[in-house]
Amino acid sequence: MIKWILLMLLLATTKNSCAQVESGTLPLKLKHAEPLYMDLIRDLGAHKGEKEINIGLSYGMNGRYKEMGGFAEFEFAVANRWGMEVETDFSFYKGNHSDPLANVPSNRIEGLKWANQYTFLVSEDWQTSMAFAFIHEFRFHSFYSIRHRHQLMKGVSENPILIIARRWGKHVHSLLYTGPEWMFSSSKSDNYIGYQLHTSIHYVWDGGYFLGIECNQEKDVAGWHSVLHPQLKLALNHAVSVGLVIGVPLRNTTERAGFMTRLILEL
Repeated sequence: MIKWILLMLLLATTKNSCAQVESGTLPLKLKHAEPLYMDLIRDLGAHKGEKEINIGLSYGMNGRYKEMGGFAEFEFAVANRWGMEVETDFSFYKGNHSDPLANVPSNRIEGLKWANQYTFLVSEDWQTSMAFAFIHEFRFHSFYSIRHRHQLMKGVSENPILIIARRWGKHVHSLLYTGPEWMFSSSKSDNYIGYQLHTSIHYVWDGGYFLGIECNQEKDVAGWHSVLHPQLKLALNHAVSVGLVIGVPLRNTTERAGFMTRLILEL
């Protein structure tokens, strides 16, 4: 009986896929507000051929140093509802003049990420989309270690993710992004299992504008770190948008408010 049920489901799915190809229609895609700080690998329910480039800069202050960072991302949908992303990040640090002996991190390219995301549910009745994602990152040593120790790779990390997004009426959008993260290093003492829990809510206007806030929480060997990210997205035209984000750390006396901007180019 179970075999017959599975066969009927397979035939129904195949029939639906063939009908979409014959009619030239695309599978349902709901428009969800995508967070600007912890953004998605690709739009939920993405259609084959969609592409996007993101370029960002950030500035943050610590009690001991200042940090200037940046990133570049290329997102593309290789098939309907299946998106991929390649990303690289960099960080540069400068010590405070008031504390010349401060322990300042070394400048570095943080790593190279390769990510996949598949939207397995798009419900028009519930105005909900759900997806699984997986991020693999090669993490690099600082420029200093590369020059003096001739070591490039610091380790790798693996991060499976569950994403759930819902529209509440026409303007209010919410999203949950969560999953564990495994960090593997050549030094066993640096190996650990962390966790990410990111939630967001946005108010979206027609034309691609939105105002919202993210609550980004991450757990590592030092414990939980929480940051609020109020944000604003401005659509300059149908293909170009700019995102503005402010970071407000919670329960942390060393980190201070930061700022990030993101340029979004839809190809």
